[in-house]
Amino acid sequence: MKRTLFLILVFAMASGLMAQPTGYYNGAEGKDGDALKAELNDIISGHTVYSYFFSKEIFKLSDADPNNASNLILVYTGRSHPNDDYGVGDNQVNREHVWAKSHGGFADIPPMDDDVHNLKPADASVNRDKGNKDFDNGGTQHPEATGCYYTDNTWEARDEVKGDIARIIFYMSTRYEGENGEMDLEVVDEINTYPLPEHGKLSTLLEWNLQDPPDDFEMNRNNVIYSFQKNRNPFIDNPHYAQLIWGVATASPVTIGDVAMSPLNPVAGQPMNISAEINSSQGTISMAEVHYGTSWNNLDQIVPMTPAKGLYTGQIPGFGEGQTVHYKVVAGDGTNVSASTVYNYYIPKPFTGTLTSIYDIQGQSSSSPLEGQTVSTSGVVTGSFGSGYFIQDGFGDWNGLYIYESGRNPSIGDSVVITGEISEYYHKTEMSNLSDYYFMSANNTLPNAKQIPTGDAGEALESVLIHVTNAVCTDANYQANYWMWTVNDGSGNLLIHNTSIFEYYPEEGETYRITGPLNYDFDEWKIELRYEDDVQSGADLTPPTVDALEVINTTVIKLEFSEPVEESSAENTTNYLMNNGIIVEEANQHALVKSQVFLTVSTLEDGGYVLNVKDVKDLAGNIMDPTSLNFYVGIDDKLVNNSLNVFPNPAEYTVNIAFSTVKSGKVDLRLLNVLGEEIFNEQKLTRVGDNQVQIDVSGLKTGVYVIHLQSGKELIQHKLIVK
Repeated sequence: MKRTLFLILVFAMASGLMAQPTGYYNGAEGKDGDALKAELNDIISGHTVYSYFFSKEIFKLSDADPNNASNLILVYTGRSHPNDDYGVGDNQVNREHVWAKSHGGFADIPPMDDDVHNLKPADASVNRDKGNKDFDNGGTQHPEATGCYYTDNTWEARDEVKGDIARIIFYMSTRYEGENGEMDLEVVDEINTYPLPEHGKLSTLLEWNLQDPPDDFEMNRNNVIYSFQKNRNPFIDNPHYAQLIWGVATASPVTIGDVAMSPLNPVAGQPMNISAEINSSQGTISMAEVHYGTSWNNLDQIVPMTPAKGLYTGQIPGFGEGQTVHYKVVAGDGTNVSASTVYNYYIPKPFTGTLTSIYDIQGQSSSSPLEGQTVSTSGVVTGSFGSGYFIQDGFGDWNGLYIYESGRNPSIGDSVVITGEISEYYHKTEMSNLSDYYFMSANNTLPNAKQIPTGDAGEALESVLIHVTNAVCTDANYQANYWMWTVNDGSGNLLIHNTSIFEYYPEEGETYRITGPLNYDFDEWKIELRYEDDVQSGADLTPPTVDALEVINTTVIKLEFSEPVEESSAENTTNYLMNNGIIVEEANQHALVKSQVFLTVSTLEDGGYVLNVKDVKDLAGNIMDPTSLNFYVGIDDKLVNNSLNVFPNPAEYTVNIAFSTVKSGKVDLRLLNVLGEEIFNEQKLTRVGDNQVQIDVSGLKTGVYVIHLQSGKELIQHKLIVK
């Protein structure tokens, strides 16, 4: 079913890169020394870890030659070189560990070895000469990297990247503090401390940091790596942090904290309010301003901030769609002046297109009926792997889609709207050649993973989040099989792929419970691993849950459990109890799909109902927790004669209602709860064609509601779920 939407959505930049988010460094204000270092560690720790191998793909964006996207800029020579020419040949590309991995011995140990903030593309022969030397000035000029100088123990980088090198070392010393099984790396004002987890020389690196401030190339690198790893190098965003931690600088008496912006979703032409808590320990704040512009290093426009309710607020005028606005807060007390980190926001463009559901894109067949067409669709990201990601807009069969796009790297849980071309890549339905990408919201609840036997992977579950249990590892030698290992629960083999994001070390004969999106390539089905929680060893100890309830007709209800359930408990009618005098007369498990149960009930009238389910077991004998399911009968979501679209649904903050009318006039818009009580009633003026209304539902209780749209005798109803 196609849905026409007329919404203003947040549009992500075409490159897909994530820039400096407002408030990222909140909490670091007013600190110096070890306190500042500890605060920055809290902010940047726990990043998404990619494999060392995948760093080659990240380099294509982070270290690309601005004048030739097919080339990389090599760190020590400055030479532009093809981005796919890796090897041990003298002029081929190596991945240089700027903090030498022998300084602490973390070779092949994640996340230290794989952290792309510490990796740079380098000429192979130059990299051999640089080795694991500490950084310091002086020595013999290198014959190939002519801007570099070296001794037996030290390496001087060329002037253009001296600051880049220093800020990488500062990052490593701050990011790795010996927590969560990681190493404790420390920058020291010494050389020749190898193999201790130390790197020098601190005093020289502090000089380099001041001598060579960040430029556009380094800022882009920080943005690219942030889009993958979800953490930033603080010393690129604010080089002064280095002087506050290791130098002679001390924190300013003027503190600027809790920087925030509103509205959270910028709109073209709409002013943006910037707020912050500003204080001084040595006087009264006499000046507070927002400095802004369209470049991170040119903030030449200024607006004053005024105090109100404990905050200082300033308003940046509206900008046009497609622009990025950079800003910082500057404040003083007459003697001391302080400035925040430079933040930014992007102005979205409106989306007024037609959404096609993933279910319709998949077409319930081996090939998409929309192959070769450009369409827009929406979904929640269930897995992101650098070169592509999976989205899903419902539970179970035919509701998953793979998006082939390198460098976007949305986070799991992001709700997105995307436009691209549908293709069949070796029999896998995917979207590629994206023309638009719209970010809706973050941290959305993922669809429940559908539990299946290992031998039941198939077309309907392509790109869908699935779960297998009691799966015994039959082949753990993934290194010999393109990083894939094999499990079997007795129904057939299924491959498990150790991805660029997460690698698991299986043991043959061990039993596992595994979750992840189901991928199809090279004529093989496989689960793509995303993070540590995707693999749990041991037998199935998780009870079943009810993932979906569907009213088939006035006497039949279908339940979809999270996994196959045991027949006798599933068909025991005493395990199902309904309100309003409705009797559950029969319970029948689907003959083939053992996770589905059909209830025959006495006649359902229009209205709200509660179904209580208890004591249903899975095949391992785990008994479900008692569950109450609220649902509504009498609302038809599949409108034929008119168009009413509700998005997002479920909704948490605001809901958008889009509809079309054949003439101008007035319509009555009402929102009712399942008991028929009116929550919202407003008359709206309409125009011929497309109309849009937005309702604030942030104050409503979680539950099911009904939208009524009425014009004269014509009434359209639509179910709304508020979460």
